[in-house]
Amino acid sequence: MIHETAIIDPKAELDSSVTVGPYSVISGNVTIGAGTTIGSHVVIEPYVSIGSDCRIFQYAAIGA
Repeated sequence: MIHETAIIDPKAELDSSVTVGPYSVISGNVTIGAGTTIGSHVVIEPYVSIGSDCRIFQYAAIGA
């Protein structure tokens, strides 16, 4: 489930079971594994790989 306010680059690869919270931004060249939950207001910069069953909490910035 991807919140309607989340912004996800078309070049990002998210497993179909990934959850993305409101106002999160996921850049291109990002891979996110199955069962991972991305909280609200998270920013994930390019060239980041996140494994399966991870939890990224609100306001995190990864890869910056």
